[in-house]
Formats: sequence, C-alpha cells, structure tokens
Amino acid sequence: MLKNRKFTAFARVLTAALFLVSVLAGFSYADMNDDFLNQLMKLSESRDRRLVVAYQQIQLAEIRSVRAARAFFPQVMLQGTMAKGQTALTQNGAGGAITGDEEYNSESYGVRAVQTVYEGYRTKGMYKYESMMVDAARFNYTKTREELFSRIKLAYYEYVTLNQEYKALGKAYDIVDKLFLKVKTEYKAKAISELDMVEAENFKDKVSDMLAASKINLSFSIKKLLETANIQSLDEINAKVSAELPDDVPEITFSLQDLLSFVLTNNLDVQTAKVQAMMADMKIRINRSKVIPKFYVEGFYGKSGEAFTTYPLELTTSWSIVGRMSWSLWGNSLEASYSTDRTDPSSIVDASQRVNTTTYDVKLSLLDDLSYFVDTKESAVGFDQSNADYVDTLKQKRLEVEKAFDDYVNSLNNARTLRKEITLRERKLALMKKRNDLYEVPTVSLMEESWKYAEAIGSFARVTYQNHASVTEMERLTLMPLR
Repeated sequence: MLKNRKFTAFARVLTAALFLVSVLAGFSYADMNDDFLNQLMKLSESRDRRLVVAYQQIQLAEIRSVRAARAFFPQVMLQGTMAKGQTALTQNGAGGAITGDEEYNSESYGVRAVQTVYEGYRTKGMYKYESMMVDAARFNYTKTREELFSRIKLAYYEYVTLNQEYKALGKAYDIVDKLFLKVKTEYKAKAISELDMVEAENFKDKVSDMLAASKINLSFSIKKLLETANIQSLDEINAKVSAELPDDVPEITFSLQDLLSFVLTNNLDVQTAKVQAMMADMKIRINRSKVIPKFYVEGFYGKSGEAFTTYPLELTTSWSIVGRMSWSLWGNSLEASYSTDRTDPSSIVDASQRVNTTTYDVKLSLLDDLSYFVDTKESAVGFDQSNADYVDTLKQKRLEVEKAFDDYVNSLNNARTLRKEITLRERKLALMKKRNDLYEVPTVSLMEESWKYAEAIGSFARVTYQNHASVTEMERLTLMPLR
C-alpha cells in the first residue's frame, strides 16, 4: 500500500514536471474536446503583440548570455599602424655639430590577443547570471501566454453560458407568453379576477426582463470575446458551440493537496521569484570574487620597422608579452604588470631603437573603488528581498489556489443542485400543464411555475460560469489541465 502511494505521488510530480517542460516548449493543454476554444486560442496566440514582445525579450536574454560566454575565449585583434613624419637629427663630427630634419617612415602590423587566466568566479558567475535571465524571460513568455489563454477562456465561458441561458430563457418566455394569452382569454370570459390578471402580467414582465437582460449580456460577452481574442467576428472560427444547457458539470481530476504541491513546481510567479532569488545570490558571489586577484595575459606578434626615407623600409619580426594583475582590496585597487618586448635589430636602421625591453609596473590606488562596499550592501539587501518575495509569492499563490478550489466546490454543488431543480421544474411544468388543460390548476399558477423555472435557468447559468472561472484560475496557477 505504501509503495502504491509513493508511486502515485511520484507519478503526479513527474506529470507536473513534464507538463511544465511542455508548456515552456510552447505546447498548451486546452480543452481537447472543445474545437471552438482550441481554434480561438491558436488564432489569438498568433496575433497577440505582447507575446511578440515577450519572445523578443527571450532573444535579447539569449544574446546577453552569448556575450557573457564570449569572456571565456581570448580577445583577438588584427592591428596595423602606419606613420610618417620628421625628426630632428643632431650629429657630432670633426667639423662640429650638424643639425637638420630628416623624414622617416614607420609601419607595424600583426595579431594582438588578450586572455584572462584567472579572475575567481566573475566570468563564470556572469555567464550563469545571464543564463538565469534567459530562464526568467522564458517564464515571463509562458506567463504572458497563459494569462492570455486565461482571459480568453473566461470570455469564452461567459459567452457560452450566456448563450445557453438566453436560448433557455427564450423557450421559457415562449411558454409564459402563450400562457398569458390564455389568461387574457380567461379574464375576458370572467373566469378569473382582475388581480389574477395583474399577477399573470407581472410574471410575464419578470420573464421578459430576464430575457432582455440576458440578450444585452450576451451581446456584450460577444464583443468582449472578440476584443480579448483579437478577432473581427466569430465566423473566423470554423466550429460551433452548444446552445443547450449541460446536463452535468464535471469534476476536476486532482485534490486540493495535489494542486498546492503543483504551485511549488509549476506556478510561473513562484518560479520567477525563485530565479530572481538565485540571481541575487549569484550577484553576491560575483561581488565577493572581486577581492580575488585577476590575472590575464596580453601578447602581440607581427612585423614592425622604422627608417629614414633615404633608406629602404624593411620590416622585421616583433613580439611582446604582457602579464597583468588587478586586485580590488576592499575599496583600494592594486595593479601590477610585467612586460617583455623583442624586436630583431638587424633590420632596424635607427640605432636608438630599443630592441629588447623588460618593464615592471606596480600601481596602488587608495580608496578608488568605494563602489565595492555599495555593491556588497546592495547585493545583500537584494538577496534578502528576493528571498522574502519568494516566500510571500509562494504563500499568496497557495492561498489563491485554495480560494479558487473553494469557489469550485461551492459552484459545483450549487450547479448540480440547480440542474436537478431545472429538471424537477420541467417535470412539474409538464404535469401542471396537463392539469391546467383539465382546469385543475389555474393558469396563473402555471405562469408562476414558469417564472420560477426561468429563475432556476438564470441561477444555473451564473454558477456554471463561476465553476468554469474557478477551474480556469486553478489551471492558470498550477499550469495543469484539470478536466
């Protein structure tokens, strides 16, 4: 028995995980038996501008991630330099000092590369941070998409229930209208009193007002559905909706505890808050790595040369290697470098040219990096805030799921009770009509029963919509197909 429970729990978690993956991959679980709704959602998805923007945000985040990954590889530059000018020349000879200006040419070209050797966690941390931004952008896209579907479902179910209500009330009004004609005949024949006539007219007016209100609501629901789905007419959907009141309202396939567990794994707001908390933690790790020395190497290899214009310019092999270190020392910064330059002197005409040089350079800057303390405090506050937001979001979404579940249970019970009442009143109407034909039941009483029948229809339509709305809300919060 325990093994079966464990397997059931594992299967539910696996179902939730696979469903979340499918949602992030772009697949949506709609009501597979409702072709009208499926077509409506697909058409709306292809036209929604917010989805286009959300997808562009994913592309932007992916580009930023590629930019961060670029830091793992060396920076390579093709470098070329050409110079021409004059130099003052002084030469001491037997006749004295000789001075003059000489023109010279200089050229240099080659390949320069810079490669980071070690810098703690900064490069890796920035890449992970940008990768988390990609996840956050994907969650945002899926959230935008699911919220669109949720609005469409609510507008669709409102249209369907109002359409069913209007059709059913139309039939009820036809019954009341025919009965009222019979009441008028009875009144003219002095078979009933004036009070009965006024009461019958009142019942007719009530049903007529219900029908008129239902028509207005139905007209607005169609307009709302068109605007929400971004379509011009319902004729764009090649499917029909049922105009008959449903016989039953189906139950969902999961318990409240299942739905609460799905919030932790599937809810997009919770997942986004979790990613933001991880990003805040990554900022702390990146900032801490600033106190770790950063080592990188820069090198050049190519050809260079310099000569007076009276001599042919010959280029010779030239290379250089520079090792650098930068170190953020808690508000101070230390930089040190070691460089070696080498040039073949055989082709250099200018004897003053340095052909082999080794340079050491150390620089300590005091209190030039006070932003380190700001970043440290900011990342710590951001981490605490994001974790608090994650906990609050999880609690809030669970409360929303529980509230939607309670609304679902109440509307389910009310809908089933009202459906039984509609069936009961239909049977009672049929029986009273037969007795009215035998003059055993007054026509006014039959009209009163018809009015109560119409009221039951309106109440059933309202609770049916509430049931659809609560299930739609739970599906939005858990990303699970519930029925």
